[in-house]
Amino acid sequence: MTRFFRCDPQRAPRKDPFLMIAADVPELTPQLLGDAYELLRSFDAVIGPTSDGGWYAFGVREPAKGADLNTLTDSGELTMAALRRGLRVALLPVLPAA
Repeated sequence: MTRFFRCDPQRAPRKDPFLMIAADVPELTPQLLGDAYELLRSFDAVIGPTSDGGWYAFGVREPAKGADLNTLTDSGELTMAALRRGLRVALLPVLPAA
């Protein structure tokens, strides 16, 4: 998934907010996705944790700042890594793990 944050040298870097979502979370609603994008207007990153410690959504306002963070599968580790990079992080509601 790091490919989504980095660019092919032939293309310009992504500048628009980017949100990855898990495909196996039936409780994920269009409203939550809208909330995630709305939070990216005010925060550098948004994380949607799951009850088993994973995450169902991870987004960054500036994708270059999120490179390599998306390899973390634990939502707590992901949050701490983003904070250590100086990113302002918003959390979505916890959803049940699939």
